[in-house]
Parts: sequence; structure tokens; C-alpha cells
Amino acid sequence: MKPNTNKRAFADPQCLVASHDWRLTKTCAKQRLAELKAQHAVSGFFDALSRPQAALQVFGGEFGSGLDFLLTWQWWNTANSGGSLTYLAICEQPLTLDQLRQTQQQWPQLQRQSQALQEQYPGPIKGFHQLDFGVVKLILVQAPKAEAMAQIRPEFDVSLYPCVPESPTHQLHTSYQHPWQRPHNAMAQGSRVAVIGGGISGTATAYSLSQRGFHVTLIEQGQNLASGASGNRQGMLYAKLPDNATVAGQFHQQGLQHSMALIKRSLSSEHWRACGLLQLAKSSREDQQMQAVMARGYPSSWLQHLSLADAQAMAKQPLAAGGLFFPASGWVSPAHWCQALFELSGASLWRASQVQDLTQDEGWQVQVTGDHQGLHHFDAVVLANANDAKILVPQQALALKSIRGQVSYVQSQQGPDVVVCGEGYVTPAQSGLLAAGASYNLHMDDDGLSEQDHRDNLQRMADVLPKTANTALGDVQGGRVGFRSVTPDYLPMVGQIADENSVIERFGKLRKDANYKFQQAMPYLQGLYINAGHGSKGLISAPLSAEILASQMANQALPVAQCVARGLDPNRFLIRDLIRRKR
Repeated sequence: MKPNTNKRAFADPQCLVASHDWRLTKTCAKQRLAELKAQHAVSGFFDALSRPQAALQVFGGEFGSGLDFLLTWQWWNTANSGGSLTYLAICEQPLTLDQLRQTQQQWPQLQRQSQALQEQYPGPIKGFHQLDFGVVKLILVQAPKAEAMAQIRPEFDVSLYPCVPESPTHQLHTSYQHPWQRPHNAMAQGSRVAVIGGGISGTATAYSLSQRGFHVTLIEQGQNLASGASGNRQGMLYAKLPDNATVAGQFHQQGLQHSMALIKRSLSSEHWRACGLLQLAKSSREDQQMQAVMARGYPSSWLQHLSLADAQAMAKQPLAAGGLFFPASGWVSPAHWCQALFELSGASLWRASQVQDLTQDEGWQVQVTGDHQGLHHFDAVVLANANDAKILVPQQALALKSIRGQVSYVQSQQGPDVVVCGEGYVTPAQSGLLAAGASYNLHMDDDGLSEQDHRDNLQRMADVLPKTANTALGDVQGGRVGFRSVTPDYLPMVGQIADENSVIERFGKLRKDANYKFQQAMPYLQGLYINAGHGSKGLISAPLSAEILASQMANQALPVAQCVARGLDPNRFLIRDLIRRKR
């Protein structure tokens, strides 16, 4: 393979191939355990374990066959009385799942942990992978060591990697970072957090924060969760991959993997199907772009390119074209998923309660009307209420805009066996109805169903499924209108919000020198965060964004590359405006 000359992180998303000539250490588990105990003792591991409700972060170096991780996990279960463990490791040449199983058979005393690891073990896709085992999380970075180290947030309590200094919260990197690239302000464990909005963004945020020991109150203005854009009958899990390295590509790729894994852990199988998803090539140019995506070497278990004949066989329907097939993707009932995530979170829920005003004091005063009317105090607030976030912080001029979308529910005895996407999308039929959509209206704010949008959705359906060309309005059995929240670059806003006036005043020199090195810190608004702007991809972007945000708030290792987290920072538009002299 030619050397990669692209200086952007992870320019090739997937160049990792497990060697067939792999060699494994013959050290027995008992001896390796003694070695680990010695390393942990030197690095202060046991001191961390002795703290009640400890939240320990371990940098495990090279992952290999996973033995160090499995032993550390087993240790954590037996020695720790509470708290959580985040273990991060680098994997330059990942084993295949079969190789991993064969190797881990040598350690019957670790069978329970080994089996759990094997169930979530990712394919050889370059980048970050977060595996969730409850209080234990594994962040596995499949990439060359130098690239991985450049994208790992550098604070760890314990390092098992001999090339890294073993001291609490050591720094892997000492080069200059702009204030907006430095770690966010963390919240104390056990802080009371109000999450505003009960859609997929809010419920996923409540789930991720609760896992890290925060006390969460979820505030929803409707009578039920998912009363806004997250309330469709069926939602597709879809990532449109670029043919070169981009932050958006990394984020959507990992978001799809993360959401599918989380759905399997959190939701009853009657409310989702990993039936697969077809993205049809609408033109020869688009087919060429898809071929370029395939050239990046994704494993066939995750992505395939199908001819028209093969695609039709997969869908059991005549199709307009072949294209990319995501075998592990599919559809989910967003409302049921939101309910499941909320129940798993253990958070409090305030229904029929609308936040009218936020006022900063030592924390945040939240003025609520409805069932929980009154003035309530929280240590932190997360805005997860899509476009309404702008209303609560008008002085911040959040770069969010609303786009109306309508889904049509069409009577059908036989829909496609997989989700099919073109200009629109069509889901497999559920209870005799399939979902077709969705319209995209920039200048319409009516929340009533539109007959014209139904017609447009039927045309989108016919464009991908030719046999539905004669479907009439009489076959439409209702629909649903939602309002997507999008940003100028179509990536969500995830992170801590800074005070806009202070940013402009403090970093005004960016207008003349975009590379000016500031000594001042970012003027963050303590305790104010956002997870919004997910557009039409919220089902794959909101849950991963929730993990990013919760990790920032808890001062834990990020589950994504630093370049991805920075690409989602909610203050990025303000910084760009200063550099472009628009502010």
C-alpha cells in the first residue's frame, strides 16, 4: 500500500487487515496477572480502586488479543465497590473474530468477559470503537499507533503502556492547542443535570449521563417522549459515506455502528430489525462514487456493493438500480427506543413541562410551566430540544435552522425486505403499512399533513420501487410531520456552550491572524451544554453524540477521535465567523 500523504487524521478509514501469520504471547494468565498487578501497583491502580465510587481511566497500550483488558475488567469486578472503568487501547493489526475466539479459549477463567467481548468485537474498520459492558467501557482504536495517539484525549489515571509516563492525568501531547480545542470544563460526579427534550437526543443523553453517575431530570414539553421529530413509526439507520476522509464520514460511520450495538442492548427485537439497508445509485456518477467508497476496503460484513440483480434479490422487489448495501443496518421504532433508553437511564421524567427561561447563578435556575411549574435549580443543563434550544439562549445565536419533513404511511401487503434509499426512503412494511419519505421543506412551518407532500413521497417511492408506480393517494393511511434541526455544515452541535460576547472580545485577533496563539481560556458558560442539530440522521448521530457529551462532562476519555469531537463543537461557527471577518 502506498504511504498516506494526506495529513488529515485517519485519511484512509479502513486499511487494517488482520495478518494470517499472527503470533500470540505464550505467557500463562497467572503469570500475566502477576505482571499486571505489579504495573498497576506502580501506577496507583489500587489507590484508585480504594476510592468509593471510583471512575478510573486506563490506557492499555496495544490491545493484541485483549488479555490485559480482560484481566483488568475481572479485577475491577472483584476489587471495586462501585464506579466505572474506561479502558482505552490501540489495535494496529486486529485479529479476526475467529482468531480472537481461538486465542481466548486458553483462558477459561475469563470466559464470561471473553464471551461479552466477542459479542461486541468490531470488524477491521479503522477508527474508534466503543464497546459498552455496563460500568466497564472499552474504547478500541484501530489505527497505526502514531495516528491513534494524535487523536486520543490525553488524560488517564493509569497507563499500562511503557512508553507513556505513569502519573495521574498525564499528558500525551504538549503541543499548543487553541482554547476551543482544549478539554471542556468537567462537572462533579453526582451533579444534578436537567436534560431538556425527550426525543432521541434527550433520552440518549439522559442514558449516557446516568451511566456516569449524574442525577438526571428529563424535561419534555409533550405528554409523551418522542413527541417531536423522533416520533415516527419507523426510522432508518443510514450513513452516507464519502469517498475520502472527512470528519463527517468518520462520525457517521461510527455513529451507525454505535447505534446498532446500542439498539441490540437496549430494545426488544419487536421494535427494530437489522434487515439491511440499500443505498441505490441514482446515476452513473453516483455509482462511481460508490465504487470509490468500496475501494477504501470496508469488510463485507459491514458494506457491500450489489449489482441490480443482486440488490433486487436482497429486496425481493424490482428496483431502479443497484448500489451499496449495509448488512448490519435497518430500521427502528424511534418512540419505543426513546422509551427504552429512558427506562434504562433511571432518570426522572417531567412530562407536560415546558422550560420558559434559564438563568445562570451558582448553577442554573430553570423556570418551568406545566405539570412541574416553578423555579428549579440544577448544577448543569443540556439543551437537547432541537430548534427550541435557540429560544432558551437567545443571546448565543445558535446556528440552528428548522426544516419541515413529512412521512407518508402507505398501505402495502408486501414492502421491500430491506430499507431502500434513493432521493427518499422506503421501509419494510409493518402491520400492513410501510413508511415512505421524507419531504424537505425549507420555507414551510405548518404542522398539518400536506396532500402535496404525500404525492411527492409516493413519487420518491416509485423512483426506487418501480412496481409501486401506480400507488394512489387513497393508499396513504396517514403520515407524520416533524421539524428537523440542522446546522450550516449539517453536523450536530455537541459540547459546552461558550459566552458569545466574551469569545468575540477575547479572540478578536483571529480576524487578522487565524493561527494566533492565545493564552486565555475559552469563556465557557459553566454547566451549559448542547446536543442538537442532528437533521435527518439523528438515529445514528444523537446516541454517539450523547456519549461524547457525557464523556466531556465527566472528564473521561472520548469515544471518538479528537478531530471528530472538535468538528462537532457548538462554538465552531462563531470561531469561523471571526476568522472570516463576519463578526
